[in-house]
Amino acid sequence: MSTRHPNDGRDRTFPMTPDELDTETITRDIDNPAAEQFRERLANQQFVFAPGLYHALDARLAEMTGHDAVYMSGYSTVLGQFGFPDLEMVTMTEMVENAKRIAEATTLPVVADCDTGYGGIHNVRRAVREYEKAGVAAVHIEDQTTPKRCGHIAGKRIVSREDAEARFSAAVDAKQCEDTVIIARTDAYGSANGDWEEHLERGRIYADAGVDLVWPEMPDPSREDAVNYAETIHETHPDLDLAFNYSSSFAWSEEEDPLTFAELGDLGYTYIFITLFGLHSGAHAVYEDFERLAEADEKAQFDLEDRYLGHPTESHHELSFVSKYQDIEAQFDPEAKRRMESSAGFSEEASDPISSDERADPETPTPNDDDD
Repeated sequence: MSTRHPNDGRDRTFPMTPDELDTETITRDIDNPAAEQFRERLANQQFVFAPGLYHALDARLAEMTGHDAVYMSGYSTVLGQFGFPDLEMVTMTEMVENAKRIAEATTLPVVADCDTGYGGIHNVRRAVREYEKAGVAAVHIEDQTTPKRCGHIAGKRIVSREDAEARFSAAVDAKQCEDTVIIARTDAYGSANGDWEEHLERGRIYADAGVDLVWPEMPDPSREDAVNYAETIHETHPDLDLAFNYSSSFAWSEEEDPLTFAELGDLGYTYIFITLFGLHSGAHAVYEDFERLAEADEKAQFDLEDRYLGHPTESHHELSFVSKYQDIEAQFDPEAKRRMESSAGFSEEASDPISSDERADPETPTPNDDDD
C-alpha cells in the first residue's frame, strides 16, 4: 500500500525491497570549517607550518604558542600512544579516535596521517569520511604497499601507478565537504621499486587525479632534490601546491646549508611540517627530568617547579579548563557552587598552586578530612 512517511512526507510503498532504498544514505554533505580555515591560510600565506604531535595537550600548546595548524603524525601516534614502530600496526579506527581527541582540543586546523587508506578503495573512502567526521581539516595518503612503513625505514615499496591513481581519485571523490584537503604522498624516490623520475611522474599523476597538495617524501635533507622537484613539477603544473616534511629522521643542523622554511615557501611548498617535533621535544625533556628524579628524589621536583611556576604551563587545571567545567557544573547542579566554596582546591577564585601557608583558615577542611 502507499503511505506518506511521517518523517520526510514522501509517498512511498511499504514494505520496501532493498533496491528501493536510497543508496546514498551513507553520504552526507557536511561543513568542515577547519578545512576552510586551512585552505584560506594556504592561499594567503607564504607557507603554513604545523608541528608534529600525537596528543590533545600538545595541540593546545601549539595554539597557545601561535602556530598555524597542527599535524597528527602517524609515527608519533603509534610510538607515543602504543610504543610501536611505524609499520602500520595501528588500525584506522585507532588513528581516527586519536585525531578526534586532538581536533576537539584546539581551534587550529588538524592535518592527519591516513597511511595508505587502510586497504582497498572502500577502505580509503571510509577513512576519508571518518576523518572528516572527527573534525580533521586535511589527510595525507601515501602510495606505498600495505602494510606500509615510515618513509625512512628501509624496505618500502610502492603500488602500481594505476592502483595509486585509483586510491587518490577515490579519496577525492569520497569527500563529503569540498573544503576537506587531500594530500597525496609519494614514496617513489628511495623505495625498492621506484626512482627519481617515478617520483616526479607520480606527482603529476596525483595532481591530475584532483588532490590538493603533493608531498614528495625525500630520503635525505638534500637541498638540491627539494629545489629540483619543485622547479621540475611546476614546469607542467605551475599552480600545484606542495607539502614538505622537514623530517625528524634527518640531522638538519649538521647540513652545511640547510633549507629554511621561507625558501621552501618560495619554491611552492605551501605546507611544511616536522613530523615528530612534539615527540622528540617531549621525550628529551621527560628523559632528562626522569633521570634527575632517579638521582635526586624530591630535589628534582623542586628543580621542575623552578622552571614551570610562573610559566604559561604552570597550572594543569588551567590547561584543562577546570573553571569552565566548574561553571557548567554550577549551572545545572544547585549545590555545586556551595560545595566548591566550602572545600579546598582549585577554583576560579583560588587558581594559584597550593602551599600550606596560604590556607586562610586552619580549620578549613581538606578533601581528606572526613566527617565522622
